[in-house]
Amino acid sequence: MDATLAKWSEGLARAAISETDRRAVGASENARSLVLERLGDDSTDALHAWASLARVLADASASPSLVASVVDALEPHARRDGAWLALARATLVEAYVAALRETFEQRVADSWRFPRCVVRLDAKTAAVAAHFPDDDADAVSRWADEVAAGLAKMGIRRVHAEGTPKARAALKDALAIAGIDLSARAV
Repeated sequence: MDATLAKWSEGLARAAISETDRRAVGASENARSLVLERLGDDSTDALHAWASLARVLADASASPSLVASVVDALEPHARRDGAWLALARATLVEAYVAALRETFEQRVADSWRFPRCVVRLDAKTAAVAAHFPDDDADAVSRWADEVAAGLAKMGIRRVHAEGTPKARAALKDALAIAGIDLSARAV
C-alpha cells in the first residue's frame, strides 16, 4: 500500500498546477491512505473515504484541476477493475463541491456577523445591516442574539435596521430582550 500511495502522490504532483496544489497533495496523504485501505470495499465506507479526501482537498484549497486528476492518478496503480472509477469520481467531485459551497456560505454568513454589520451613528445609536442569510431560522436567531448582545455591550440604546424580513424580525426580538429600541420604519 505504501508503494501505491507513493505512486499516487507522484501522479498528483505531476497534475498539480500550483504550489497550493502541491501542498494539497501532501496534506491529503492520510485521507488518500484511507481511500487505499477501503478501495477493495464496495460498502459506504469506501464512499466516505472518497468524500473525506474531497473535504481535505477543499480545505487545502486544491484546484478543481487537481481534484479532477485524483481518480485518474490512482487508476493505473489500483490493481482493481475499473468498475469503481465512476462512483469514486462522482463521490469525490460532489463532496469537493459541497465543501466549497459550505465554505462560501460560511464566509457570506461571517461577513454579516457582529461587528461587521454594525455602524455606530452616535454614542447611543447604531445602524445594523440585517442581511444575514435567512435560510436557517436557528442560525438567524443566533446571529440576532449575537448582534443584540454586542450592541448592548457598546451601550447602544437605539437601532436602525435594514435587511431581509426574517433577519429584521429576529433582530427585533433580540433587541427587545436586550432593552434596545428598534426604529419603527426598519421592521
